[in-house]
Amino acid sequence: MNNINSEVYSDISIIISMMPVEMRKKISNSFINFIENNKSNNYVSNINPKIPIKEQNIRKETKEILGIIYRDYLCTYEERNNLIREEQKEIRQFEEKLRQKYNLDDIFKNKSKKDEKNIQFVNEKRITIIEEKWYKKVWKFLTKLFIK
Repeated sequence: MNNINSEVYSDISIIISMMPVEMRKKISNSFINFIENNKSNNYVSNINPKIPIKEQNIRKETKEILGIIYRDYLCTYEERNNLIREEQKEIRQFEEKLRQKYNLDDIFKNKSKKDEKNIQFVNEKRITIIEEKWYKKVWKFLTKLFIK
């Protein structure tokens, strides 16, 4: 177990111990035992019991675990279903953004558009090469040869 997780578990343990008894009873004993077994014994938490949790500066991971505790143990059945639906909606939106961003058809379309732009650019900047007649080339070669 890495230090950050054990520190987060220590914060969660402190917060659970600050909860009223009725709320603590709603949380499963196996979950509390997991938190207690994995918390850091050396970590000094910055959680102040006199200040509400919303006003304290706690880690993102701690907030996430508190959200899971609320969703799974403390809220009502209707609230839980609403939270789960919202989470699923957010996940679908995120996946849709990823699909749009990394859609293979669009990637190849963009590449072909870039290639077309490059071809057009080359066509616009094309250098016209004037071909000399073969007898003029021979004449130049011979004149250079005799001049030396």
